[in-house]
This record gives sequence, structure tokens and C-alpha cells, in this order.
Amino acid sequence: MKKSLLSKQVIQNFFEGKTTQMQNILIQEWLENPANRELYFQWLDEWEIENPQFTPDVEQGYQRSLHTVQTDADFQATDPSASDTPTAGHASRMHRGAGRGRLWVFKWTAAASVALVMGAWLLSDYWFYKQYETGYGEVRTVVLPDSSRVTLNANSVLSIPRFGFGGGTREVKLKGEAEFAVKHTVDHSKFIVRTPDKLEVKVLGTEFIVYSRERGSKVVLSQGSVQLRSLNELNPRPMLMKPGDVATMSTQGTLTLKHSERLSAHQAWKQRLFMFENTPVSEIAYQISEHFGVNVVVADSTLARRTIGGTFNASDPANVLKVLSDVLNARVTHTPPGDDGGETFVLDANHL
Repeated sequence: MKKSLLSKQVIQNFFEGKTTQMQNILIQEWLENPANRELYFQWLDEWEIENPQFTPDVEQGYQRSLHTVQTDADFQATDPSASDTPTAGHASRMHRGAGRGRLWVFKWTAAASVALVMGAWLLSDYWFYKQYETGYGEVRTVVLPDSSRVTLNANSVLSIPRFGFGGGTREVKLKGEAEFAVKHTVDHSKFIVRTPDKLEVKVLGTEFIVYSRERGSKVVLSQGSVQLRSLNELNPRPMLMKPGDVATMSTQGTLTLKHSERLSAHQAWKQRLFMFENTPVSEIAYQISEHFGVNVVVADSTLARRTIGGTFNASDPANVLKVLSDVLNARVTHTPPGDDGGETFVLDANHL
């Protein structure tokens, strides 16, 4: 792709709805690069400052561009015109050739239209949400536009709206685990956290942890008050939490509330620690896999059911498993990363 085709001026023309369908396709391909998406929104901010009288509707503008491409495809599919009128001796052959040509053009244009529409759907979160991500083994703190603080645990994604955040309601989406320190606002606007499994956490100003992964969700409340709802239910009923409460939601969408005298085990990851209290070895193996992105297998079923307690440094999976094996009198076998890039640790009983 030529850089000149996607100059800053072309992108600004896109904001004003003045680009051609070919430029729209090139912009779509260009936006597949995360760095380009950030540059796009940087240019959008600059353009909004230079054009304060104009309030852009990104969704409407984008849909208009998609409609332009689709309209062109429909036109080419129904346009009865062909090239110059053929001579009588070649009429039949030329008609068949022109028909095949128009069919090829239609298929190509229709395919491009479908690809653009699908691309718009896949990139919808990038248009409307700014994402903060952490890699395996990484812990990161971010400050939101309303001055709320969010500390992300490893392998987590927080999405906040690029437009309108704080305008009456503050809504974010979380996949993974994070601690929220929500800033209370003058207008008492609610802060809402939504998870992929349809858990809704609603607060005004408080400190709490939200965990949301494939096996379910969990909310740990440190300060203030929180209202939960499982949107998997037909008539979701709110559940109120008080400090020290731990709420879990199963994969079936059922909420359970318990009170914990000690929240430190739920908060240890912020100090890059694992803290276990009578925790089964199978659960410990799952947490290590989840945190570091490695495969941990407990080969012995009796060993998997054993429970232990203690605090472990969470800086490296090999070190955690080495200490764990010493405590359990077990052995660890490490398989280096293969072609798929994954590495495996096998924890087994140390049979003498």
C-alpha cells in the first residue's frame, strides 16, 4: 500500500465523508494495524479541535461509507450497459464474454463489500472503545478520564468508551481481573463494569476487584457498596454487597455471596504474589497457567487434591513450581516451547 494514498489529509477527508469507496477499503486495511488505529484517533482529536463547530458521528459516517460501497456493488450487478456495440458476426461471442466480465466484476465488488462490512464488525470495538491490555505476568495501573484508578492483573483487557465516558454514566468492559478504585463524581454518576458472561457491577464510589474468565466471574468488595446483577436471568434481581463480601457467578449465571474475613488472598496479585489458603494443587496449577500463559499439568490425581497454604513470588512460573514441588515433595518436568510457542510443566508425585 502506498503511504501517499493514506496521508493525514485523506483521513481527514474520511472524517468529512469525502473519500471514495477505494480509499475506504484502503483505510479499512490500514486500520488492521493497532498502531495505525491509535494514529487514526490522534488525528481525529486534532481534527475535532480544528473543527469545533462540527460534532462527528463516527458510526453514521462509517455506515455511510459502507453504504456507498454496497450501492456501487448493486449498481454493477444490475447495470445492463456493456461496451461498444459488437458487429453482427461477433455479437453472440461478445455478449457471452461481456456477461462473464460483468459477472467477474460483480463478484469481486460484492466480495470487497462483504469483506469491508465484516471488517467493520470485527473492528467495532476499536472504533468505539480504547483498550488497555496486560500480557502474561504483567500488572499495570491506568488512570481513567474521571480519575478512577484501575489495576489490571496479568492477561486482562479493559475497554472504555472513546466518546462520552462520564456523560451521566461511566461504563467499562473487563475480560480478566482488575481492581477498581472508583472516583465519586459531583453528579453522582454510576460506574458500571460489564463482563463477557453478562455480570453487571454497579457502584458510585468504592474499591473492589472484578475477576472474569472462562470458568466464571468474581467480585471482591474492599470499601463502599456494590450492586450486582446477573443478566443471564430473565428478571435480574440486584444483589447488594458490603465490605468484605465475595460474590461469585457460575458459568450458568448463578450468583453466590459469601463473607470473607481476609481479603488479602484476593489482592496479593497486585504485589506480584500468589497467596493460597488451603487451596487444592489443581487450583494452584490453573492459576499459574492463567497468569503466565503456560500449560501446567498435575499428573497424579492424589497430588491434585492435596491442599496447601502460603505466599509465593509470582515473578516466574518455573520458580513458583520449583518452590511448590519442594513443599509437596513432588517433581517438576519442563518441556520447552514447541512449534506452537507454548511450554508445559508437569507436576508429579515423587515416588521413591
